[in-house]
Amino acid sequence: MENKKQYIVITPFFPSKESYIGSYIYDQINEIKNQSDFNIRVIKVVSLFSSEIDYEYKGFKVSILKMLDVPFFIFPGLFNFINKRRVLSLLNKEKINAISCVHGHVTYPSAFLSNCIADEFKCKSIVQHHGLDVLQLMNGRNKFLRKLQRSYVIRNGTNQLNKVNLNIGVSDRVLSELNTFTHYMPKAEYVLYNGVDTSKFFPIEMKNNKYYTIGCVANFWKIKDQITLIKAIELLILEDVINLKLRLIGEGEELERCKKYVKEKGLERYVFFENEMPHDKLNTFYNELDLFVLPSYYEALGCVYLESWATNTPFIGVEFQGVSEVIASDEKNNLLVKSKSPKILKDKILAEYNKNRIYVFNQRYNIKNTISEFIENYF
Repeated sequence: MENKKQYIVITPFFPSKESYIGSYIYDQINEIKNQSDFNIRVIKVVSLFSSEIDYEYKGFKVSILKMLDVPFFIFPGLFNFINKRRVLSLLNKEKINAISCVHGHVTYPSAFLSNCIADEFKCKSIVQHHGLDVLQLMNGRNKFLRKLQRSYVIRNGTNQLNKVNLNIGVSDRVLSELNTFTHYMPKAEYVLYNGVDTSKFFPIEMKNNKYYTIGCVANFWKIKDQITLIKAIELLILEDVINLKLRLIGEGEELERCKKYVKEKGLERYVFFENEMPHDKLNTFYNELDLFVLPSYYEALGCVYLESWATNTPFIGVEFQGVSEVIASDEKNNLLVKSKSPKILKDKILAEYNKNRIYVFNQRYNIKNTISEFIENYF
């Protein structure tokens, strides 16, 4: 095994038996494995105080690297000289050598560690960005500290990203955010859309439902804006469109606010809050829907849009976000809305309600095709 080409993945997100967070990264590297001769190893970076230990997940060995850091990421990278020794020691302990590529996910700490490995092994380095807060300026700091440390974080983050061979965005919108920083001067960039594993997400025959069912899967964060979706449903009901059902899946700080609004407005017959479900159960959920809606107004490219689309379910997103890039020009007026407008969202939902259609998935976003193109271009 030591003689095989090693592909090292460094990420703070990767699924386990207890959590599905990072499933999109698993799908990605599993497809890279299927289409290449790389031996892929995962290094999951966690807090120094984490209780996580090494584990295996569906054929991938996951090594835990505990990061030494100032609490709350006040000075990200300050102890990089120590964490460099720690990651190289881990590689030596695991007898990982002949590294061909190191692929980090998100800027900190993955870009910092990827550059350490690339310097040591003279290998190709990649950093992939999954969100619009590309330098993590809002990560783990209160507003005062974020303002105080902004220049430090930007300088150190862009310096690291300028060193890597390739910066990947999950949408062009993400790369546009990176390019707003003056000192960001990448060697190369690439858009790698979140491809869908169509062996997991695909159309299945479902019994006809007397309700027009709308679904949403997302953390209940302010930017996901489920409250606008609930208000749009309220407006539809006021217009006597009552054979509706809204199913909301997720947890988060805005959940209680949304539940309170539903109760106050007497919408309990139409709006249902459901517990998070295992990732492998979502295909049935998507197939039970007539329409998927996520009115997030700060979105790189939510996997859930494409997962629902893979079941031929129409979806509605917000204009000028990453999702707008995957929608054909003749559908943009149907499937994109202005942000934070319950009335406009209501109108778009009503239009889809009246069509009651399927929306055939574009196979360009099948993960087999997105990864094939990626490998062809860069390996």
